[in-house]
Amino acid sequence: MRSSDPEQARRRGDAATRRADPMCETPRPRVSVSPRLRYHGTTAAFTLLEVLVALVVVSTAFVGLLGLHNRNLALIGRDQDLTIATLAAREIITQTEFEGFPELGRGGGNLEYHPGFRWEREVTETELPDIREIRLRIIWDEMRPNACELLYYMRDRREPES
Repeated sequence: MRSSDPEQARRRGDAATRRADPMCETPRPRVSVSPRLRYHGTTAAFTLLEVLVALVVVSTAFVGLLGLHNRNLALIGRDQDLTIATLAAREIITQTEFEGFPELGRGGGNLEYHPGFRWEREVTETELPDIREIRLRIIWDEMRPNACELLYYMRDRREPES
């Protein structure tokens, strides 16, 4: 049986008494209702339009990422070719140093360890009589024949003839 004492009802948590007693009222938080809940009465599922928009966004991102990946693979291949060409150019210059002071003119050939790569060398005079300019190009792509070009100056180390 309920007592009519408001203090006991407040302790019990009697809702009717709390509504009647202005001292016991506490402000209720406002809860915003989503449009989906307002119209459909449930929030358990996505609409078809939302799913399609999400798929378009994700597929656009994936296409962009695949394009970047393909570009990176192409750059890696180009960098490998450039590294091979640079090392081959250094090897040819070292061989030229061991052979002695080079004669003027042009020369070239294929790289035996790297099929598809070839080299061209041009030796020219400079203003100084005992220094020669060696321009060496390693070519592996005819579209870019100057992709790897090395300019080297070599001094004549032979003893001057008297």
